[in-house]
Amino acid sequence: MPHDPTASSFRLPLPSSAIRWLLVANAVVFVANALLLGRLSDPRPGGGAWFACSWDRLWDGYGLGLLRLGTYQFTHAFADPLHFLLNALVLWFFGPMVEERLGARETVRFYLLGGVAGALLHLGVAALQGEANVPLVGASGACYAFLLYAACVAPRAQVILFVIPLPLWGLAALLVGIGVYSTFVEFATGFTAGTAHGAHLGGAAFGAAAWRWGFGTRPAWGLWAAWARRAAVNRALAEQRHQAELDAVLAKVKAHGLPSLTKAERRVLARASAAAAARRGS
Repeated sequence: MPHDPTASSFRLPLPSSAIRWLLVANAVVFVANALLLGRLSDPRPGGGAWFACSWDRLWDGYGLGLLRLGTYQFTHAFADPLHFLLNALVLWFFGPMVEERLGARETVRFYLLGGVAGALLHLGVAALQGEANVPLVGASGACYAFLLYAACVAPRAQVILFVIPLPLWGLAALLVGIGVYSTFVEFATGFTAGTAHGAHLGGAAFGAAAWRWGFGTRPAWGLWAAWARRAAVNRALAEQRHQAELDAVLAKVKAHGLPSLTKAERRVLARASAAAAARRGS
């Protein structure tokens, strides 16, 4: 039975094709990491954390380390199966809601870009705390992207948090709020290894932005065109405001002379004179 993402109640959907393959990929890497005793995720003397992402590891192998922005998203610590299971559940629940809207190929791209956004914000937050080289693993950044996108698709869908029913937007707001507060606590008290809240927030930001800008539902050039149109409109509005300010200043000069201008009005006149001189020079 197809899943209706706009329904007022939330039922556990079957994994759709892209989500099924993403789950399989995560499971395969988890098993491989267990067989390798954690060498894909855990830092070890003389080697290790092969798939993990950190600032120093990104520059290994003459740039090949950048691949870790992708590999870390499928890697979970073999000693922490709960982390893997929770991320798998998020993909299972919310992934089909995203894939129904985006299609299989765009869903995989969404997963990867959400994970990259999570890694970049994590690296920035960790660097500000002096811990940029702590290895990052897990699909949590991408999962938060799925959660936020799904919450935008069906904000009133009902989910059960333990025994408490919540609208999906409420669950998303709660988890993002916890991430923001936990990041604040880290800055206030010092970095603690364990949960990468920056990765959660980066993925969440990507998910919300992807919904806002129509990720995967129109060609990429259409997004750039929309941004360019908005930028052009903003520039035109700014020019209109500046011209109105200049007209008012010139009218005041004509009526009362230069000495009547305030400091702010003199700055408006100076900017206009500089812009006119630049146009003549070009």
